[in-house]
Amino acid sequence: MTFQEVLVNRKPYKIKVLERNGNNFLVEVNGKTFSVAFKNSGPGKAAVLEINGKTFSASVNKGHGGFRQVVIDRKLFDVQLQPKILKEPLTQPESTIKITKKPAASLVVEKGAVVAPISGRIVSLKASVGRTVEKGACICVLEAMKMQNLVVSHKAGIVREIRVSAGAVVNKGDVLAIIS
Repeated sequence: MTFQEVLVNRKPYKIKVLERNGNNFLVEVNGKTFSVAFKNSGPGKAAVLEINGKTFSASVNKGHGGFRQVVIDRKLFDVQLQPKILKEPLTQPESTIKITKKPAASLVVEKGAVVAPISGRIVSLKASVGRTVEKGACICVLEAMKMQNLVVSHKAGIVREIRVSAGAVVNKGDVLAIIS
């Protein structure tokens, strides 16, 4: 079964299409099931969505930085698709490390923060929570325009938080990790 990871206002959502019959879908979003029907109200007009029997007016506009701006009943949502994943993993590896699955959206830089020097996608994590790192140690690899860039620690210390995961899309200035 295929599923899609989507960021909506920078919050991750896992979407699975369970069933499709024309413009009618049975969709699972973060484990909750919804019945969705798409109805077109005519050329140039907003589409009509019926979700679990409730009707909504919806339109999609191209936003900035790969985002789409979706307006549903006058509420604006910034939506960004993540790379499509063809199959769900059969088992989730157990980990004692807590890693969030969304890029940090904070504009205020915290003390000890390692920030993204440029916008791009996290290719791999090289540090883990609780690990002691030296100044200049690689925290993660960030890919931008097909070039891989090492994001390094600006000071020696202990990695207290990692706020991204491999595959996450980050903007310049996003907090990637906290070192104390």
